[in-house]
Amino acid sequence: MTFYFRIILVLFTLVLLPFSCAETSEDTTAVVNDEQQAKALYGSTMAPLPKVSEVARIETEKWSVFDDFEENVSLLKNQTVAVIKGRSGGLILETDSLQKNIPEALDTRPIYARLILANTRAKLLNQLASYDKIDSLQLENSLKEMNLAAATLFTEINRTFKKNKIDEELKESEKKELEQQQRFLDSVYKSEIQDNKQ
Repeated sequence: MTFYFRIILVLFTLVLLPFSCAETSEDTTAVVNDEQQAKALYGSTMAPLPKVSEVARIETEKWSVFDDFEENVSLLKNQTVAVIKGRSGGLILETDSLQKNIPEALDTRPIYARLILANTRAKLLNQLASYDKIDSLQLENSLKEMNLAAATLFTEINRTFKKNKIDEELKESEKKELEQQQRFLDSVYKSEIQDNKQ
């Protein structure tokens, strides 16, 4: 009876030995992949952000966190996962603050919508960077989407001031036209008065 038990034990060990070795090799490759992921740089293909115009820069200076937000977004390029995780956490805090304290000149629905989008993209980026197993393609796409959200915010800020400038020019031209019409009507009225006196 013990003889059969020994044979079964030896066979059982021989059957399980390849499986346990396979798990060890998987663990070794996982450690290597984790080290490679920790050193890998992401965001190398991100497009440069548009510059905020000088007029808009004056208003964004009233937005204390805006400069930090702009800097953190631009520094996401060519970074490791750990740096991306830290910066995206900062971006979440900054976009939350930006949403709560919008200067009056920038308090428009399109800008608020772009801020919500940037906040959402920062949260998604932070979530992806926090995973144990990083999907590099998803992380790259998330970086591009965060960059795009920031770019659309900057573009909308510039567009708002361009629109305001055009509106002011239209008001000024309308005012001049009304003054010119008033002068014409005054001259016509004066000439009628003179005609009536004669």
